[in-house]
Amino acid sequence: MISIAICDDDKDVIAQIKKCISEYSVSHSVEFDVHSFSCGEKLLETDMNYDLIFLDIEMSGIDGLKTAQMIRQIDRRSRIVYVTNHSEFALRSYSVHPFDFVVKPFKDERIGNVLDELIRYLSENSEKDVVIQLKGEDGPLLLALKNIYVFEYTGNRRITVYTKSETHRIRGSLSDIFALINSESFVSPHKSFIINMEHIDKLNNFTLYTTNGLEVPIAQKKLKDFQNEFSRFIKHYIRQE
Repeated sequence: MISIAICDDDKDVIAQIKKCISEYSVSHSVEFDVHSFSCGEKLLETDMNYDLIFLDIEMSGIDGLKTAQMIRQIDRRSRIVYVTNHSEFALRSYSVHPFDFVVKPFKDERIGNVLDELIRYLSENSEKDVVIQLKGEDGPLLLALKNIYVFEYTGNRRITVYTKSETHRIRGSLSDIFALINSESFVSPHKSFIINMEHIDKLNNFTLYTTNGLEVPIAQKKLKDFQNEFSRFIKHYIRQE
């Protein structure tokens, strides 16, 4: 069962998306559990356990961009699809890693395209979350790769690993880490750091900030390469019609 939330202050838009999902369910033999909300406040009151969220940007009260930022503080998993009258909002939303954009007015087939992408994504990522084994100071350390925010090399073959709320000390070099993780989500903006781009919240000059408040410097000589890598990463998430 795939769980979907629709948050829009236009009842007609909610009805249209629901109709598209229902027709898709019948034609593709996929079960959906659909919930609808008229504002961001109502959506944020729920447990936020959705596979996909259709989110209107321009709503009274908390707008869609702010709602998405608040969602990301408690839920990194849900895929957010912005529903908007203005495609330029895409440039303001990289930090929440949107799954797609739907520009109003839209045809029913556009929602079908989003659902196709969702099914494909869930199928490709249905395997058990990747867990890596690191050389902890007190023995082997197992961590889910998606939960790692930053690796910081502190010298003498010692690395600090930062997750959302914990830190761990391991042995090795950053080149050892890159050889182990095999993930395009990680990049090295500085000789002493590797950061998971999934958890970047914002950029400010030569400093990156993660969603849990960590600060990571960008070396001047690595700035262009990092910008290219991050742009590639963002384009993977922002797929416009």
